[in-house]
Amino acid sequence: MSARKNFYEFMHQLFSAPLDLNSLNSIKLFGNIEGLVELGDGGKALFHFFTKAGEDELKLEEIQFARVFIGPLSLPAPPWESFYKSRERLLFDDSMYEVRRAYHESGLKFFKENREPDDHLLTELEFMIHLSSRSASETESSKLNNLFQRQYNFLDKQLGSWVPQFAEKLAEKSDSVLYVGAARLLADFITEDKECLKELMEGLAYVH
Repeated sequence: MSARKNFYEFMHQLFSAPLDLNSLNSIKLFGNIEGLVELGDGGKALFHFFTKAGEDELKLEEIQFARVFIGPLSLPAPPWESFYKSRERLLFDDSMYEVRRAYHESGLKFFKENREPDDHLLTELEFMIHLSSRSASETESSKLNNLFQRQYNFLDKQLGSWVPQFAEKLAEKSDSVLYVGAARLLADFITEDKECLKELMEGLAYVH
């Protein structure tokens, strides 16, 4: 169960700040990067990047990070769910309020609520980290099933509904190996994680 939490934490790490040499070396030493090759094209791209990248590659990716996630020009692949689900490409759209509702139903509130959109990629990943962490420590089957259902619903209706588009737009608009690979890996993992959660819920139903 902790492997799921670890994966979402790994994705959060990659998308939250430019990767430096210390972080890269830590990933090489402590991360199971060989296992990435089994996780689709995105995983293979990340494996090759991690095994071959040095300071020059990291500097190039730092430039890409700023271009993709910071600006100052318009972002080539905006990392907000509502951008991909709004007909007018607007933030603070209906889909963002659905994300907010999911947070509230789990007893959480985005600390910048009403000041910044609730549906940034990092915030949605943090929500999955929170729920998967609670799942790993929960022992009561009914509460565990509820946590699994919340995660499945969030992946199905929120995070998994737009990350594939984000990944493809990133591939079209960016020269980044790292961030395109990470986005594609996340999209593939969400599909697998939904199946995993379905099996876990079926297993709990069988126990009852």
